[in-house]
Amino acid sequence: MSLTVRVYDNGDHTCLVWMPLDGRPLTGCLGFAIRRRLNGKQDYLHGFVGFSDQQQLDPKNPWKFPIQRFMWWDYGVKPGDRVQYSVVPVSGRSASQLALDEAGATPLTPELVVTGQAGTHVSAYFNKGIIATQWVARELKASKASSIKSLVATPGNALREQLGGLLRQQILKLLADTQSSGGQIYAALYELNDPELLAGLTALGQRCHLILGNGAFKGSTAPGNDENHAVRESLRGHIDLHDRIVKPGHFAHNKFVIFCDAQGTAQRVLTGSTNWTVSGLCTQANNGLVIDDAAAAADFMTAWYRLKAAGDDYPAALVTGNSTARTLAVNGLSATAWFAKTSDAQDLDFARSFINGAKQGILFLFFNPGAFEDDPERWTLLQNILERHNSEGSNYLPSLYLRGVVNQEIPLLTEPGKPGKPGKPKPAVMDPSATTHPVALYDSGAAPPLRLGQDVLVPRNVKDQFHQWERELLGASMVNIHSKVIVIDPFGANPVVMTGSHNLGYKASSANDDNLVVIQGNAPLAAAYAVNIIAIYQTYRWNGYVEAHRDDPKVWHGPVANDGWQADYLQGSELAELKFWLGDTPPAGSQDRVAQGQGSAKVRSVAVSGQPGTIAPAPARKAKTRAPRQSKRGSPKPPHRRAKTK
Repeated sequence: MSLTVRVYDNGDHTCLVWMPLDGRPLTGCLGFAIRRRLNGKQDYLHGFVGFSDQQQLDPKNPWKFPIQRFMWWDYGVKPGDRVQYSVVPVSGRSASQLALDEAGATPLTPELVVTGQAGTHVSAYFNKGIIATQWVARELKASKASSIKSLVATPGNALREQLGGLLRQQILKLLADTQSSGGQIYAALYELNDPELLAGLTALGQRCHLILGNGAFKGSTAPGNDENHAVRESLRGHIDLHDRIVKPGHFAHNKFVIFCDAQGTAQRVLTGSTNWTVSGLCTQANNGLVIDDAAAAADFMTAWYRLKAAGDDYPAALVTGNSTARTLAVNGLSATAWFAKTSDAQDLDFARSFINGAKQGILFLFFNPGAFEDDPERWTLLQNILERHNSEGSNYLPSLYLRGVVNQEIPLLTEPGKPGKPGKPKPAVMDPSATTHPVALYDSGAAPPLRLGQDVLVPRNVKDQFHQWERELLGASMVNIHSKVIVIDPFGANPVVMTGSHNLGYKASSANDDNLVVIQGNAPLAAAYAVNIIAIYQTYRWNGYVEAHRDDPKVWHGPVANDGWQADYLQGSELAELKFWLGDTPPAGSQDRVAQGQGSAKVRSVAVSGQPGTIAPAPARKAKTRAPRQSKRGSPKPPHRRAKTK
């Protein structure tokens, strides 16, 4: 065997990563076929395109469309499937003379059962909300449908169910199970309009206790002017409804549900980034995290009652209660839930300690984290991540692997940066040209991100057919990356996942209703989130490449009929990426308990007890230090010449 391979699973899809054992290109290799054994039956994953426009896929030999990459995704699996893979080099003197190199094939990987479960008490679920993708284009072409908005709002529609993914299924299952068992739910939601989710709530009647915020503002807090007004009135009298109409400058931004038994005792909690809307389920990239632990659910219940008592305001009791946290031992891992509004950004300081202690890599998704600030105590967590590549910073680690996507400023959702001080520029709102470049891809904190304009923002990217790629869907939503996730050292000894409703910036911590959950020590969970992030990152990387080069006949438009394609992958940053995913560190599956990362000199350390029920106050602030370099400005880094299709 000349190759090493790893397979990761997150319930929605699997991710395969492989490379030559000696790190050198394979002579005569024109790509790879992935032989799959799915529930006992053999087939192949392939690259969807041939070596020329004229080449047609041979359904009996799909491997003749080889994959010229060392990372690939399988979206053809579903929960409960049992799957194994073998990566097989495809060799030949030309595109018309191809053969499977069985001698160089990897043995079948150990059988993997596809699941969103990441241990006994924790699970993660994702949707397929990036709708400008090849598989959606093919589905719409086959159905001869033109409007995705009506399709995804129609219960029972096949495309809606596919786009909602495992996330939609699990939310509905949690509601149905609670209904059938006579249980109760306590929920705090920002937006609500999805017909199936509304039906699940109303089916519970008065056993559904809902704090419903006012969603996005319509200009004032006058009665009837909030986003959720119509839904609110339709629910009133049918469930136990509590309004939370916060003033402009704040958002009642939570998206959590506590599931209780028939006696009202909290048993488990669902949190994550998903708004309970049609777009939240189907046209935005979102995640749901379920913690099946009574103590963790009880923490959310305590926060729910604080919100209920607060009415439409932010009284001292709410802020004080939110400004401390406890770390719970949950079946060999630890979980810490923070709630906002806080008094002094204690939640961000806790998160920063792990970012500053990362040793192998950080992956992330951000939606509107807010303005870049000069004051380190007001930094977004994105700034803290990028600071790890600042050679003048106290936590500098140039070898740290970074990959992330930021869906930037959307009009009216966050405030613009205030004017800068004399002689200093106005603070950037993530991207100074956000109206035309709403997405940024980061692979470094020391170089500008790749900025992608509206033509690349899902669902508007491949407007016309590009080589053998289908024309993709146009114009359904402005927001696509709505997840708020940071994953630290997913394949190391101390994996950490941070997610929730929190936008991971100072405004979320200091002005909104939000929650941020930090899970330490669960390697399968960290790998699941990492796989979700890298698939999104690679999709946008490809979309950006298409948009930049659609009319250039000299750029990459498909596989090349020689083995030279491997060179770029097996050197420099691309090789470092493969090594990261193949894990030079302990393999995923390790359940070692995470040791909290060391706080930097510029950020105060937050002590949190490991004993249930013990609350640790946040210590005083430390001295301020300088801001990171404004490396986010500058010319875009050219995208790499390769593609990922789904």
